[in-house]
Amino acid sequence: MYLAAVRAGLRSPDDPEVSRQRALHDLAITSALRAVLNGKRVVAVMGGHALPRGSPGYVMAAQLAAALTRQGFLLISGGGPGAMEATHLGARLSARPATVLADAIATLGRPQWARFPSESAGRLVIDGRWNHDAVSALQAWQAPAARIAAETSGGAAVSVGIPTWLYGHEPPTPFATHHAKYFENSIREDGLLAVATSGVVFVPGGPGTVQEVFQDLAQNAYRSVGGVFSPMVLLDVDGYWTVSLPVKAVIDALLTKADEALVHYVASAEAAVRVIGEFDTAAGALAAGPGLT
Repeated sequence: MYLAAVRAGLRSPDDPEVSRQRALHDLAITSALRAVLNGKRVVAVMGGHALPRGSPGYVMAAQLAAALTRQGFLLISGGGPGAMEATHLGARLSARPATVLADAIATLGRPQWARFPSESAGRLVIDGRWNHDAVSALQAWQAPAARIAAETSGGAAVSVGIPTWLYGHEPPTPFATHHAKYFENSIREDGLLAVATSGVVFVPGGPGTVQEVFQDLAQNAYRSVGGVFSPMVLLDVDGYWTVSLPVKAVIDALLTKADEALVHYVASAEAAVRVIGEFDTAAGALAAGPGLT
């Protein structure tokens, strides 16, 4: 499917019929996704695809996903590697002893599997043909996750990955029980943040994650989803969001003081879970009223 999408044109297909069929596909995905999420308390975890397995951010994402799933929240992510994979791993193993999750992370974090092979993934298709060396590298990286997913299929908690064919070189994580895969990435990203009405947790990431921070900020500041500012929780690992990438200064300059209180910078999975669990919808609806400063 990815090869066919590349050949037809990932962003702008030459064939109008391909564009129409993709639009219909994405509409059907949105309808199916709505049916799965209806009535659920949905939390999204956003973060970099390059976050290494076993790193502090990866561990925190898995731990908070497990804890939130046990509290009855439904976890969603972009469905790919890195922080996204950690989210679905934690959700999947949420009903099992903590040692099972720790063992799975230790296995995935072995040196030969810890880092997503971004260079190989970026060369997955060359001149409209599979690059078999790159395919082999991705398969080797994905193999331990596939084994763990197969071994833990019984009793796996529901979680939903929302990937895109635009980044089809990033394989959807086998830890998610459901995937809602879009062709149009702009619809996918805006929709992913919009359905996370119980909050969004941001794990350290690169330009894509920073974009998502401010996309979510705009939705919240304007109360464009259900009239509510749902909590934003930034995992400030080693000062990532306050020092390394000082987005806090920009966010503070954009928001009213009342809305600033709905953006949280935390240093632990436990703190992130507490913020999400204590969120009062009324506070998000009433604080300061809509609008950026």
